[in-house]
Amino acid sequence: MLSRDRLTHDRIWAAIDGLARRHGLSPSALARRAGLDATSFNRSKRVGPDGRRRWPSTESIAKVLDATGTDLTTFLTLPLPDATPDAMPRITTAWAGALGPADLPEAPGEDFAFPGPDADRCFAVAAEGDALAPAYRDGDLLVVSATEPVRPGDRVVLHLADGGWAAGELAQRSARSTYLAGTEPRRVANADLAWIARVLWVRLC
Repeated sequence: MLSRDRLTHDRIWAAIDGLARRHGLSPSALARRAGLDATSFNRSKRVGPDGRRRWPSTESIAKVLDATGTDLTTFLTLPLPDATPDAMPRITTAWAGALGPADLPEAPGEDFAFPGPDADRCFAVAAEGDALAPAYRDGDLLVVSATEPVRPGDRVVLHLADGGWAAGELAQRSARSTYLAGTEPRRVANADLAWIARVLWVRLC
């Protein structure tokens, strides 16, 4: 008989992650196989903006079980992963994907483990070449959040609609543009901005 602790929020999401790993898939690939939106199982979807935990729907669970040929008992008894720091997507400045206002990037490559608060709402950006210069150098690794509010004085990373990047201290943001201060100040029209993320932590190379 299954014990009650099998039905906690963390246990259900861990089971989805475990099912994806068992079939050699990422959570987003598992969602697509089940005919769901690719972002259905994003870590950013598991907690709402107000901090309330979101549960996957029974319909979503039924679809992934059907798509993988897994019965409910097996699903709920998948082994839990060892306790480790939360993992987050890790992208490089060569990445050219899009990002919704409440989504994490569907990033290629390995995840980055970061033991900080709300790590499941963050992602790591690895600077390559001079993409983030002069604020950051080749090899620097930044943990950022695209859902954290940004204010003047915050360190931020900008991803531009044309695939370019910019980074620095946010000096001013209006309805039309975003202005970065620093040794090479820069103003970016918001129409040319794909997203802005607040820098929470940096590992210098």
